[in-house]
Amino acid sequence: MIWAALLLIAGPDAPVDEPGYEHDCLAEPRQDFEFRLIASDIKSAQVGFHMQSNEPVLNIEFSESGFDRFLAVQKGRVGKKIVLCFKGRLLSTPVLNEYVHSRTAQISGGFTLEEATELQSQMTEGSETP
Repeated sequence: MIWAALLLIAGPDAPVDEPGYEHDCLAEPRQDFEFRLIASDIKSAQVGFHMQSNEPVLNIEFSESGFDRFLAVQKGRVGKKIVLCFKGRLLSTPVLNEYVHSRTAQISGGFTLEEATELQSQMTEGSETP
């Protein structure tokens, strides 16, 4: 399977490139670039390694409904950051490297193998908790 290059994570504390913006993953989304992932958005998640840096990455495949929701979030955001939340916590504020045309994506940069494995486990456990 070919994974689309999706995100280059700048880290959870990296500022979003929107003046005056502060994230709150427990609150309702206030901006169109905030994406609250829920377990049903993810069809599969697998730990892998970046082809160039050999750093741990998370390869994900969106469900149909998850991909539809992500399409709305990524509109107009190529080259800009998005806010990615999962289960009420900030996962990252990654830069969208390119528009994603398929349901597969890769989250990369800054993960340890343990962190990527834990994230994979959380994303695939089937909980509907936002």
